[in-house]
Amino acid sequence: MSSPLQIYTSKINNGSIKQDILQNEIVLAFEDLYQQLNTNKSSWFFKPKKPFYGLYIFGSVGRGKTFLMDLFVNCIDEKNIRRQHFHQFMLWIHQQLRSIKKQQNPIDGVIKKLSKKIKVLCLDEFLVHDITDAMLLAGILFSLDKYNISLVTTSNVNPVNLYEGGLQRKKFIPAIQWMQTNMRIMQLDGIYDYRTLTHTSHRKWLSPLSDANQNSFEQSFSQLVADDDVHLSEITINKRPLTVIKRSCHHIMFEFETLCQQPRNASDYIGLASQYLSIFIVINSAIEADDSNTARRFITLVDILYDEAIPMYVLSTVDFTEIYLGDALSFEMQRTVSRLTEMQNTI
Repeated sequence: MSSPLQIYTSKINNGSIKQDILQNEIVLAFEDLYQQLNTNKSSWFFKPKKPFYGLYIFGSVGRGKTFLMDLFVNCIDEKNIRRQHFHQFMLWIHQQLRSIKKQQNPIDGVIKKLSKKIKVLCLDEFLVHDITDAMLLAGILFSLDKYNISLVTTSNVNPVNLYEGGLQRKKFIPAIQWMQTNMRIMQLDGIYDYRTLTHTSHRKWLSPLSDANQNSFEQSFSQLVADDDVHLSEITINKRPLTVIKRSCHHIMFEFETLCQQPRNASDYIGLASQYLSIFIVINSAIEADDSNTARRFITLVDILYDEAIPMYVLSTVDFTEIYLGDALSFEMQRTVSRLTEMQNTI
């Protein structure tokens, strides 16, 4: 099996990607981890305690972080590696913890069980918003170290800025300190956003609320629904009702207020992505500057639909580049705008 460096070099040589000095540094770090994992194969029977190897890659949107992680993952035997979006991994953690009773350190037990299946855990979009996740992370990281699971993450945020402004952030500081001590932290930045080089149209996000855009929006829904029955009744996700504008068995339309202005979390959006082939949303106003909760829900919604390759059709008063009026989450919203740009043509 080819190594990350061999594959990356071959892609440069055949012209499918361009030489990128900063990307090359990340590939070399992946190559180190790849070689370490393969070097330890021969002595795996004796289960030696090898040094923990963690890699935390952060930087601007569209610089190729996920592409490089894909390249690494494809070099590792799928039986030894688990790759998930951060939201999905934390949802899995919560599910495992609910099934454990009367155990002094349940997180330790969950990670110990996971260590019998994998050697490497890869998490995309490491971005902490939820206080429950924040309180659990230090224990998760300590256990990954204890049971020798190498951790690779991508993020748009330097670890020192994770969960910035969050409730009880002091309790999250040990997790940040652990990452700084045990992970190789690398920044992938620069002027290029590869997502915008070939995708320029906004055909799935229609703005403003003109008659022409409304007709196009409704036509897209009708074409996808075809001959299926259309219903107006609410649905239930995670035992909670959601009001809909209309829906078929595979496609569904919401008001933005229902999805992002009411209490929702990642598991709700994952539930929608698992049940429907496309999501239609009507947005009547931009997200106010002081409404960080709505902004975070919107960011999470886009992350999950992007990760699950679920098309999102939007009829909005504003373009997605102007959907958020604040500054507090402007860095995170840059990634969302980049993903929405890509989703116009590819998802």
